[in-house]
Amino acid sequence: MRKEPEAYFITLIHTMGFLKEEMARFYSHWHFKSGAHGFVTYTLDKEHQPEAFRELPTVFALSKGILIMRGSLAECEAKLPELEKKYNAITVHRWDLISEEGDMGDRKNRGHVIDFVRVDQEEFALGVRFQIRGDFAPYNGVSPIPREERAPSNAYQKLGEAFKHFRPLVAHDDVFLDIGCSPGGSTYYLLKKGYRVIGVDPQQVDAKIREDFSEGFLQLKQKYDDLKSKHLKGFPPVNWVVFDVDTNSLEALESLLKLVSKLDECNGIIMTIKMDKGFQMSELDEIDRLALNYDFVEVRKGLLPSHEKEFCLVLTKTE
Repeated sequence: MRKEPEAYFITLIHTMGFLKEEMARFYSHWHFKSGAHGFVTYTLDKEHQPEAFRELPTVFALSKGILIMRGSLAECEAKLPELEKKYNAITVHRWDLISEEGDMGDRKNRGHVIDFVRVDQEEFALGVRFQIRGDFAPYNGVSPIPREERAPSNAYQKLGEAFKHFRPLVAHDDVFLDIGCSPGGSTYYLLKKGYRVIGVDPQQVDAKIREDFSEGFLQLKQKYDDLKSKHLKGFPPVNWVVFDVDTNSLEALESLLKLVSKLDECNGIIMTIKMDKGFQMSELDEIDRLALNYDFVEVRKGLLPSHEKEFCLVLTKTE
């Protein structure tokens, strides 16, 4: 009897429920098989190649691929050389989802990789996926971006993860509007990259911002929900908006889109969507609808590995 093809998804432990809900809503012809410690498997309706499977637009998965086998450590070790040869694998990633550590292997090159995953105390799994540069390590709470010692908050790493994963098309002299900038983590990241920043927040940013960067930063002491395009007159034209505010994100998104529609040179938005503020899966469709209404042609959504209660939304006006 022919074995049904299976796939695996690696997510954050606290977003497993969202992943299962997403799969049930958008991929109901696949069947949930198992899930523990952020490792979730599904039986598929047909065979899929790892390259094509990688393009599956799931929001709540850090990694995904084709499951080869599950078994003991010895069984998986014995199977590994055969898989490396079959797929001409560029590297092997060893994930220990119990202790949340492992050997990252080669993460800079493009090609097939073998995931060797400890999914439970005595159970392991082997899978193959197609990797591109910038793929994440699936560890709850662990950022692939080193924390800058003087960065005022972990928003530095959060924005770094968004840049690493989504690779927004940003010019070297672009101006960012950082809404909710205090204490200054994301602002610090942007300034360190060489961009100019207009911060928006009623609270002052950390003194290290002005100590470390003598130019390139201006602040508008303004509440985000009162911000109008007229308040930005006299400032440099805005090319990108960063929005990271602890609020109901979908309500904020429409107001933000209205603002951006009046900023003629704005090319995109990088925004965090809070999942602990009553987020519903149906809101994914609403995000797409709003973006289309305001002439954004590309909508990308995905988890950031160090933040389990939100996901990242990147909207751009050019593909």
